[in-house]
Amino acid sequence: MAVAMESVGSERTETGKIAVAVKQIDLNDKKSIEAFLHLPWKIYVTPDGKRDPNWVPPFLDDQRSLLNPAKNPYHQHSRTRLFMAYNDKGEPVGRISASVDDNFINFHNEKIGFFGWFECINDASVAHALFREAEKFMKEQGMVGARGPASFTSNDDYFGFLLDGYDSPARIAMTYNPPYYLSLAEKCGYLKAKDLYAWYLPAEGPLPERMVKIAERTMKRENITVRPLDMKNFDRDTNIVRELYNKIWEKNWGFVPLTEAEFQYQAKKLKDIIWPDFIHIAEVNGKAIGFNLVVKDVNQALIKMDGELFSLHDPFALFKFFFTNFNDTREMAMGVHPDYRKKGLEVILYLEALKTGIKRKIKGGELSWTLEDNEGINNGIAAMGGKIIKKYRIYEKTL
Repeated sequence: MAVAMESVGSERTETGKIAVAVKQIDLNDKKSIEAFLHLPWKIYVTPDGKRDPNWVPPFLDDQRSLLNPAKNPYHQHSRTRLFMAYNDKGEPVGRISASVDDNFINFHNEKIGFFGWFECINDASVAHALFREAEKFMKEQGMVGARGPASFTSNDDYFGFLLDGYDSPARIAMTYNPPYYLSLAEKCGYLKAKDLYAWYLPAEGPLPERMVKIAERTMKRENITVRPLDMKNFDRDTNIVRELYNKIWEKNWGFVPLTEAEFQYQAKKLKDIIWPDFIHIAEVNGKAIGFNLVVKDVNQALIKMDGELFSLHDPFALFKFFFTNFNDTREMAMGVHPDYRKKGLEVILYLEALKTGIKRKIKGGELSWTLEDNEGINNGIAAMGGKIIKKYRIYEKTL
């Protein structure tokens, strides 16, 4: 089987500094996929040849699964193409994905395609060649606009380009990229669609007294109880969270509901890294009305590794992972059923997370991401003492 297939539009171009050839990657060709996944190791290198200290190598087994049509249920309702760019010497210098998701199109009634998995040297010719191929595929599928980066949707990892906050590594499943990626996208005609915020909330110190009183009054008035995830009934509780998740976020910008298969796929990935007492489900008379999903920041271990748990390049990878002292977290999702908003339930969930963090001697946690114009959530986090530490940007373009 060939390493890569020549795409129809892989002609050589001279729009920047170097000649570029773009080839389509076969999703079912393991050798090609490995080349696609390993490109970042050539991008995140400092001028003296060392690894960028703030880049966290991805967990490659997870990425292989995301790209595998036989494993990731996303591919059941979408069409995806992968492209790699090569220089004159045949060396890979860039990559991109182009996806058309029928569930997104039907839910939003928008013919928008998505680009993602973008990595590129600092050269406009490479970026132009990659975006051209991605956009050509989207237009062939009837799309009138492109948005991204998204790998593959807002429900997945690595949503948006890092815009601000390059001084520290990203938390689990969040984006890190060179600053010039934004300039490359803009040179290719992309404009800002939306900014996203990542907040940090320290766990140290006493709980905010005013917030505690609000939470106590709300729990008593609304007869609310909060419980941790029940690992003995993991499937039951994940189904509860899925129903809440799709209901809570249905009106959010860019959201697309997760199918049952997709949610179970995501839950299975998280099962091995969660602390059950850090996942809280709020109930009224036994009915779930909100939840908070906090996970340990496994990037604290992955940054010491080389993308694999078992590797000849890093024979102690498994040891590094299991003996890492995880003292930081990421809140991946927190939501309240629309019927129970503006009652103080969000405060209850935040405080439960803080209590758990103090008990586990966690330094603090990132709350990410929130939409820049979600004033209710952003004001609530700020009132709890949260500070914005990173910003991300989603781009879009009319095709």
